[in-house]
Amino acid sequence: MLVRQARLEDLSQMTALIQATSKKLIDDYVYQWEAPCELDELEIQIKRGEVFILEDHNRLIGSFSIKPIHKKFPVQMEDGLYVYRMLIHPFYQGKDMTGHIFKHLRKEYKKIPVLLDCWAGNEKLSEFYLNHHCMHIGDFPDADYKISVFQVSKKGQIKKDRYGNFKKY
Repeated sequence: MLVRQARLEDLSQMTALIQATSKKLIDDYVYQWEAPCELDELEIQIKRGEVFILEDHNRLIGSFSIKPIHKKFPVQMEDGLYVYRMLIHPFYQGKDMTGHIFKHLRKEYKKIPVLLDCWAGNEKLSEFYLNHHCMHIGDFPDADYKISVFQVSKKGQIKKDRYGNFKKY
């Protein structure tokens, strides 16, 4: 199993992966995404180096994107990273392929807080994160719903200080 940065020549396989995963989510009545990604947006993210793929024998199995925490994210910190659009092709789901992604994140970002999120009502995904040893940071309001935020990395844990601000420890 190999985790590597996506290249522009991966774009068509990435698009097929996103479509297959989105269809499976909708078929399973999981509405995690309004729209998973526009093709031109994905191309820009690949060029910025944000997109990574999980492959086995040159076969694209999964993908995730990672970037610095954006200003609208519920937990703010200067050096934190945000993992988004993590997906595994439906054929490989349930075979712990995501474990390779979490292993990569823990290895590559040992001392940097790496955060993920999901709609707070998505109990299945929240449980999935907890089963992969992610720490639940909290639930935060966003529009008319709440977002659950989780932390991947063991070192550089974040906690609230006595003033309610998130700090890296």
